[in-house]
Amino acid sequence: MKSSTALGFVIFAAVPMGLMFWNFKGVKTAYLERSEGFESIERELEAIKLESARLEDVNNNLMHQISIEKENNASLIKEKEGLELRLENYRDSGSPDLGEREWTADELKARKKIEELVVKIRELPIKRKLKYRYSNWEVMASAFSKMPGMATMDEASFQSRAYAAMGFVNPGTDVRSRTLDLLKGQLGAAVYVGNDTIFLNEDSSIVNSYDGSALAIEIARALQDQHFELNTSLDDWLFNDDARLALWALAAGDTNLFKIRYQLQSNISSTGTTQAATRMSKQQFELIPSFIREYYLFPFSLGDRFCQTLYDKERWQSVNNAIARPPLSTSQIIHPELFGSNEDPKPERFRWNINTIQIDDVNPIWNNVAGELAIALLLNQSNFLERMTELGQPDIINMPELVSKGIEHFSERDGSIAAAGWLGDRYLVYPNGEGEGGKDHVFWMTKWTNKKDAKEFYDAILKSIQFRRSVKLNESGDEMIHSESGGRYISIKIIEDNMVRIIDAGDKKFADKIIEKFEPSSP
Repeated sequence: MKSSTALGFVIFAAVPMGLMFWNFKGVKTAYLERSEGFESIERELEAIKLESARLEDVNNNLMHQISIEKENNASLIKEKEGLELRLENYRDSGSPDLGEREWTADELKARKKIEELVVKIRELPIKRKLKYRYSNWEVMASAFSKMPGMATMDEASFQSRAYAAMGFVNPGTDVRSRTLDLLKGQLGAAVYVGNDTIFLNEDSSIVNSYDGSALAIEIARALQDQHFELNTSLDDWLFNDDARLALWALAAGDTNLFKIRYQLQSNISSTGTTQAATRMSKQQFELIPSFIREYYLFPFSLGDRFCQTLYDKERWQSVNNAIARPPLSTSQIIHPELFGSNEDPKPERFRWNINTIQIDDVNPIWNNVAGELAIALLLNQSNFLERMTELGQPDIINMPELVSKGIEHFSERDGSIAAAGWLGDRYLVYPNGEGEGGKDHVFWMTKWTNKKDAKEFYDAILKSIQFRRSVKLNESGDEMIHSESGGRYISIKIIEDNMVRIIDAGDKKFADKIIEKFEPSSP
C-alpha cells in the first residue's frame, strides 16, 4: 500500500514537472526563433545601409557631373556672348581694321553698359551705330587739327598775323600750333572725332571706371552731333569765332552736366580724373599764351554754368532747345540770364559784303568777330602787362588764369567790366607787307548797349592801344589820333553814341582808304 501510494505521488509530481520542462523547451525554441529573426532584420538593415551609401555616392557623382555640365554651359554661353559682341563690333566699325588692338570680352560688355547708361541719363537715343577704334596717342591728337573751327594750315599764318595785329598775342606766335598744344595736352582716354566715331587710347581700358567715364563723355558728344548736327553747326559760323565759341561752350556745358550725373550713378568719385591732361605739365600749361589759354578753355570753364541755368528750367529739354537754337555770342554765355529774354537783342554783325571790302584790290586776310570774351581778355591782358611793367617786371608776359577760376573772378576785372554791354563787333585785318611785328592794318567796328557802355570801352581800348603800341593818342575833333610821318596811324572814334570805331593802320594813306570805304560820309 505504501509503495503504490509513493509511486502515485511520484507520478503525480512528475506530470507537472514534465509539463514545466515541456513548456520551458517551447519558450527556448521560440526565443531561438526570435533571435534568428532579429539577426535577419539586422542583416537586412545592414544591406539597406550599404545600398543607401551606394546610392548616395551615385547621387553625388551625378550632382558633380551636373555641376561640371553647368559650368561648361555657362562658359559656352559666355564665349557665345563674347563672339556675338565681337561680331557686332566688326559690323559697327564698317571695317575689319579695329585699330591698334582687339577689344576684350569684358571691355565689350562694359562698353555696351556704358552706352545704355549714357542714353538713359542724357535722354537721347543713339540714332546711328557708333564706331569705336583703339588708337595711339598721336593718331588721337591729330584729330584736333580737323575739329570744327580750327584754322586750316592755309589759314594758320593769316590767323597768327591777325591776332598779333589785334593785340591778342605777341607777334610771331603760331596761334594754331599753340592752340593744338593746349588741346592735345588735355587729351584723355577717349575723343569723339565726328562721323559717329570715337577713338580710344590703346593703353586705356574702359573696364576701369575713370576710362569708362571718359568714354561716356565722348558718347554724349556723339549724341549731340547725331541729334543736332553739332559739328556741322560749328563749321557753319564762317567769319564769327565768337558765335562758334558760344556754341562750343553750350556743348561743353552739356557734357559737363552729364558727366556729374554719370559719375553719381556709377559711384565714381567726383575728385577722380576722367579727362585729365596726359601730356602737359603745369609749367607747359602756363607757357601757353594767356589769350589762347583763356579763350579755348572758356567753354569748359563757364559753359556748365550756362547749361545749369537752362537745366534748372525744363531739365534736358531746355538744353536740347538751346542746342537747336544756340546762343549767338559769348556775351550770352557770360550773362546766361539774358539768353532768350526780351532784354537780349541780337548782336550787330556788321555784315559787309565780302565781295566789296577790297582795298586796292586786296582782300582782308582775316574777317571775324571778337565778342565780349575776346575783348575782355584783350583788355585784362593789357592791364596786367602794363602793371607788370610799372613794377619793373616786363618779362612776365602771361597773365594769371581768369575764366577757369569762375565767373566772379573773371567779371570783377576792369577789362571784363569794360567789355560788358557788348552788342556786336567785326574786325578786318588787311596785309601790310608780311605783317612783321603785328603791323598789319586793322579796321574794327564795335556796338554797345548804350552810350555809357560805349564810353567805358572807348576809354579802355584807348589805354590798351597806347600801352601796346607805345604811343600817345591826342584829341582831334571827335576822335583820338596818333599819326607819325611815314609810320603808324591810329584813330579811335565814338559814332552815333553807342558805336566805337578803331583804325590801327600801318600808315595814314591806308587809313584814309579804310575811312573812304567804310565811312563815305566822313569829310
